Amino acid sequence: MNYYSIADLIIGFEPKYSMLREHSKPYLCTESGVADYVIPPNAPGFAEVVAAHPEATEELLEYLHIGTLFYSLFIQHNGLMLHSSAVVVDDACYAFSADSGVGKSTHTALWLKEFVDRGAYILNDDKPAIKLKDGRFFAWGTPFSGAENISVNRAVALKAIAFVERSETNSIERLSTKEIMPRLFKQTIRPSDERLMNLLLNTIEQLVEQVPMYLLRCNMEPQAAHIAFEKMSR
Repeated sequence: MNYYSIADLIIGFEPKYSMLREHSKPYLCTESGVADYVIPPNAPGFAEVVAAHPEATEELLEYLHIGTLFYSLFIQHNGLMLHSSAVVVDDACYAFSADSGVGKSTHTALWLKEFVDRGAYILNDDKPAIKLKDGRFFAWGTPFSGAENISVNRAVALKAIAFVERSETNSIERLSTKEIMPRLFKQTIRPSDERLMNLLLNTIEQLVEQVPMYLLRCNMEPQAAHIAFEKMSR
């Protein structure tokens, strides 16, 4: 059994395939200790993952299964997963969320180029863990970071979130709570368990209160990164 430090939790699991094993290497614990959770090889929920991804390989199914279990456990610790690409500039994290294929990673790639002199890097390119800690929200890198495996094992204060839509022109506007909720729920795990759902709702309520969220309509020109940063960094 291997143990991994992921978003302030010690998780035990044994990867069978290389995808999960390679993604998880930077999170291996170097010190022995008591795990917060152990995920056994026969952990529940695998059939549901198979049903949702019938064309996936066994390797990908293992990766998705362990990720789903981790983020479900994470809900119990004032946390949630946001399907997004999280970029760090000036030691602050900005998360860009959208359906797969819209271009969130393409947009954050613009930030890497345009703000290289400000130390820009990707914290997690697919599913950062967002958690309330000491009264503030932070984003964490996790092993569950998409096919390109782009993540950093650290926590960074979350400055803002933007939901991305494709457009020929660039614009960004602040969203109301009513506008945020359906977008946010679409891009996170929605547990069927009532207790977990109540915990998630409580975390989301605090997230909406503390972290500004925007609708970013953009093309893939460098100007899109500057327009977004100017608004979101205030």
